[in-house]
Amino acid sequence: MAGAMMAPHEDLNRSLNFVQLAFYGIGSIVGAGVYSVIGAAAGDTGNHLWLSFITAGFAAFLTALSYAEMASMFPKSGAEYQFLKRAFPDQPIFSFMAGWLIALNAAATSATVALAFAGYLNVFISTPQFLTGFMLLAACTAINIAGIRESTWVGISLVCIEIMGLLIIIWSGFESGGMTKSFESPPGLNNAPGIFAAAALIFFVYIGFEDVANLSEETKNPQKNVPNALLFSVFITSILYVFVAVSVIAISDPQSLAASNSPLTDVAGAVAPWRGQALGAAALFATASTALISLLAISRMLFAMARDGDMPKLLSRTWTKKQTPWVASLVLFGAACLLLLLGQIKMVASISSFGVLMVFTAVQISVIALRYSQPDTIRPFSVPLALGRFPILPAIGIIMTLALITQFEPVVYLVGGGVVTLGVMVFMVQKKWLGS
Repeated sequence: MAGAMMAPHEDLNRSLNFVQLAFYGIGSIVGAGVYSVIGAAAGDTGNHLWLSFITAGFAAFLTALSYAEMASMFPKSGAEYQFLKRAFPDQPIFSFMAGWLIALNAAATSATVALAFAGYLNVFISTPQFLTGFMLLAACTAINIAGIRESTWVGISLVCIEIMGLLIIIWSGFESGGMTKSFESPPGLNNAPGIFAAAALIFFVYIGFEDVANLSEETKNPQKNVPNALLFSVFITSILYVFVAVSVIAISDPQSLAASNSPLTDVAGAVAPWRGQALGAAALFATASTALISLLAISRMLFAMARDGDMPKLLSRTWTKKQTPWVASLVLFGAACLLLLLGQIKMVASISSFGVLMVFTAVQISVIALRYSQPDTIRPFSVPLALGRFPILPAIGIIMTLALITQFEPVVYLVGGGVVTLGVMVFMVQKKWLGS
């Protein structure tokens, strides 16, 4: 067994179909974020919360289109890292930084939802926060190493429970008879700043669809299934989120939602106590699912970077029996455990959004660049609408992601700049050690 685990391996096992991949995408999006940030967003937007979800969802869908084209061209683990490497082959720092920011985002997101899991668990039983978060991350890492098929079925089970929790909110909203409250007064120009600021925060709840592209090497017919799963997962969750936004406003007022630490649980509990308890349980599964999927997908990113020589070769080792990147999984687990010590869920969520928005901008730039540098490369999926070679929708997506980046607090830019600086230093040291 030990010898098998220490053997390097260049390939991953293709076992995922479209349905399993779509569940991964939906599970990555419908995670802990919506259970926590919807209240703060309601405080900014008032009854027009649904518009912020549509704005963020539109930006996510534009980005997903770019991911779909790139993933159909380069169906490999490493997604963003691979995309920028192909688009800018003479600037390896671009691809490295994409992988760096996505990997750190995964560790931060996993740590954040592990802390949230500990908080929700305390509703039912009192346990030490760090120990609970550590045990969740350890369990998710063990499942990931056990194999992609095992991780898939666990993930699908958790996603079904997550969606049931949100359906309870929607059901409660319809029962309240107030589903028209969100549309009773049209938004004016004075509402626009709040709606857009909330969209930047809400964008966090859409982060995760890009994880689908990182599973390309473990997907059957990835040129078709990966783009379809990307777009399907964003579309379905956007519809679900809009109904949730309208439902919470139907039951509660924006000020009460903003003041709550568990807005969805409080909303459901206001209709019937058992529904509040059910939402608390669903939140546990949502946080566990997000941690599982984030750790799984981004361990493949580290694996791909190591296989290509941009990270230590040790990270490319796989467990031969299951063909899973066990060293990369353990490294990501260690980083997430360190981040557990921060304990600032809202701040880490904003930093995660900041880093991912930067990467999303770079991916959409890559789509445009490759339309000119590799016009004859086969594109099984191509982003629609173009003026000559110039694709219009990625350009709109760049504008939207850059606009969302301007909506954070100053400390987020400070921390984000520090992370970027650290990444550049790691890149320089790594290249020096490799002699390249």
